[in-house]
Amino acid sequence: MNTEQLREFVSLEKTKLALDAELKAVKQRLDNLEQALVPQFIADGVARMTVDGRAISLAQDIYASPLNDRSEVAAALKMSELGQYVAENYNSNSLSAFVREVAREVELVCQQQERLFTEDEVRAALPEPLGKTLKVSFVYALRSRKA
Repeated sequence: MNTEQLREFVSLEKTKLALDAELKAVKQRLDNLEQALVPQFIADGVARMTVDGRAISLAQDIYASPLNDRSEVAAALKMSELGQYVAENYNSNSLSAFVREVAREVELVCQQQERLFTEDEVRAALPEPLGKTLKVSFVYALRSRKA
């Protein structure tokens, strides 16, 4: 048995464990900072900044979820001619994609009419009675890339 290789293996395992712990701590700190910074970006109306050679931007994603019960949403989808989203249940990802598509159109209209683009505006634009059964949420996150 080559004990020198074995010692190197053990040493690398220890290094890997230490790096994993450090990475976990860094990820947690990044999450905490993001939770503090996103509201600041929104409050200041800032969509993008460049700091130390990194472009930091505010990314928005939109999700749809039931206001009350999933079965109400499934029934509303069937009644509003969006039955392709229902299979005794419905596909949450496909439904959110549909809501994002509607939201893009609503955002353009809101910009043209100089109105605030809100979750309620998106819900109002959804087919009846779907809009009454969904909660539309704007979720923000920071993205970073090399500037």
